[in-house]
Amino acid sequence: MTADSFDTWLSHVRVALGAINMPMEDWQQSWSFDFAREYHAGTDPRRAADKANRFWWRSQNRALRQDCTRTPECWLPRDHQGKCEPVS
Repeated sequence: MTADSFDTWLSHVRVALGAINMPMEDWQQSWSFDFAREYHAGTDPRRAADKANRFWWRSQNRALRQDCTRTPECWLPRDHQGKCEPVS
């Protein structure tokens, strides 16, 4: 892995997060998502952005004590409609 290739990959992740109004710097500051692990695993940048999004929402819901109580790994807020959705 070269720094350039990771930086390029991460820039694609940033674009994907920006498209869903989830600026990486804002969320990463509160709850650190392991982007390096996703890069090393060969995760597509859009998929990594999706995983980070779910991770950050779950972390925020937990911090607000509004996390789903039906399934331990669900990223949706408490009393959500429909099926639970896992973080990853």
